[in-house]
Amino acid sequence: MLARFRKPGGVQQLVTLLESCLSKKREALLNTIMSEDKEFATMVKAKILTAERIFKWDPLIVSEATTKLSERTLAIALKGLPPQCINISMHTMRDLKKREVMNLLEVLKPSQVEIESAQIKLVETVRGLERDGSLKFDKNEEPIPSGMAVTVKKAA
Repeated sequence: MLARFRKPGGVQQLVTLLESCLSKKREALLNTIMSEDKEFATMVKAKILTAERIFKWDPLIVSEATTKLSERTLAIALKGLPPQCINISMHTMRDLKKREVMNLLEVLKPSQVEIESAQIKLVETVRGLERDGSLKFDKNEEPIPSGMAVTVKKAA
């Protein structure tokens, strides 16, 4: 199964596939990969973005993605996450949007599939920011703060 993902760009294709799956399917695929090649599976798993992982980043970086989501989608994505994730997501938010999201968090009763779908939307939004160059990641899939990207000088 893994042969097609071992070519150049294949790991990112596999990561994208896994990020777009609901948790049960993702775990089943990861278990299949793990049974075939534990080292490869560990490397792929380390590259997968999740909502919980994103909400542990610097609030300024998180806000780049959350501002692109509707209040409803953001509120659903935050359901069930630890309070510190909610605090990070609200850190740079304007008061009106913050109240709206908090109200939605209280009243919405989304299903687990809706929560996971909203979290997948968040991950897709982050990957879109990466594609358009607004967000850069290091080799460990951790965001590089703006202005800290290393420039490589050509040898004379």
